[in-house]
Amino acid sequence: MTALIVGTLLALTALSFVLYPMLMSAGEPVAVPEERPAVPSDTNQAAAVDALREIELDRATGKLSDFDYDSLKASYTQRALTAMRGGTGSVCENCGPRPETGASYCSNCGATLR
Repeated sequence: MTALIVGTLLALTALSFVLYPMLMSAGEPVAVPEERPAVPSDTNQAAAVDALREIELDRATGKLSDFDYDSLKASYTQRALTAMRGGTGSVCENCGPRPETGASYCSNCGATLR
């Protein structure tokens, strides 16, 4: 009989320990996190950021291999940087976006600019 009483008290103690947080926070408002951070207003910037988010999601869900992720991230990051820096500058395949405008060759490595 004593074991039954002790077991019941232990069960009630464990139940109150588990239910305490739910019962005490019932009156408090719950903060809902934003789904996505703010997206830049420019459409090129928004598209570049969305593309980066998409490949992050695809990699996290296993739809994209690490090799494909690395190559896509590099190209999408280049596009995002170009869009955020103004989008009209030249881009070197080796060095990335270049500050000089209207140049035919990269001032860093000498490669032909796109």
